[in-house]
Amino acid sequence: MIKTSVAQLLLGAIAGAAAVWLWGDELRRFADGRTRQARARAADAIQSVQDRTGEVLDAAKDQVTSTLQAGQNAIRP
Repeated sequence: MIKTSVAQLLLGAIAGAAAVWLWGDELRRFADGRTRQARARAADAIQSVQDRTGEVLDAAKDQVTSTLQAGQNAIRP
């Protein structure tokens, strides 16, 4: 049973290597074409998160600045 599994593993590795050797460029083009749209959507989502994060940080900065200013005004003689 173990000998059969090892033989199957080796046969599978050889078949996989042959497939990559014969059709490697075609497989890469296929994978690139199929994932291009998903990568574009992911990049757009990251850009959206970046934009939203910038807005939130700007709002937080304004809030902190105004709170600190109010504190300074309250304690200034």
